Amino acid sequence: MRKLVLALITALLLPAGASAWDRSYHPGADGRLSFNKVTSIELFGWKSDLDGTVNVENGTDIDLDSDVAFGTENRLGLRLSHVLSEKSAIELSYLKHDHTGSINKAVKFDNKNYQANASMRLQNSWLDLAWSYNLITSKYIDVDAHEAFYLDGVFGIKFSNSEINLTGADALGGRIEESWSESFPLPYIGLAAGGQISDNVWLRGNFKVIKVNAGGYDALHNDYSINAALRLNPKSTETEWFADVGYRGVKYDLEGEGDKAEIKYTGPTLGVFARF
Repeated sequence: MRKLVLALITALLLPAGASAWDRSYHPGADGRLSFNKVTSIELFGWKSDLDGTVNVENGTDIDLDSDVAFGTENRLGLRLSHVLSEKSAIELSYLKHDHTGSINKAVKFDNKNYQANASMRLQNSWLDLAWSYNLITSKYIDVDAHEAFYLDGVFGIKFSNSEINLTGADALGGRIEESWSESFPLPYIGLAAGGQISDNVWLRGNFKVIKVNAGGYDALHNDYSINAALRLNPKSTETEWFADVGYRGVKYDLEGEGDKAEIKYTGPTLGVFARF
């Protein structure tokens, strides 16, 4: 169970967006919303700050902001999405990130005592498959303003491979090392809402939540994001190009069987995507 707990901590910190706004919201001649089938490819990054605490096997609280010199991380990922109909869309995302830093105090981790300046590395690769289903959509829009609104339910599963390595010296100066790795699937649910506010500007927000009570553990995870997309080639009649900017926040709380964790990521996101 300990390995699964640590895997949950790392896997839930990764971004995954709903694909609802990848539908075309440009109206037809009668002003009715036009949900054309489209495919999107996006390259994105998340410049996020890490905060929170981790305690494994009744060890020492490790503050991920003040005790470990991780700093700010830049992550790159790939997102593929396809609109199936007026009601549904699917999305596949991949992201890999790597934290490395030193712990500035003596700690106990997995029943081993480390002196100050132990090296800590956190790695995670993640594959996410999501399905969104439209719950509410505005029926008509003004042809000139191109305004539209949607609310979607989002259902997905994350396949994550996670690894934590801790290397340092014990009280006698001897080298000690502890490593952990785990691969597992994790389902989630959420909501996504947004709309087209002008000819070439879209807004979107989403919120996802998971609550788990199993195996002696209580866990609560949530994440939110808000994004704006700007059409870069509004006069093109073929492939559409967009710049996507936003802000994301993630929080995860867990406690049980001697393990405690509160993990938070916040920071701006940036992406470029093509829709065709």
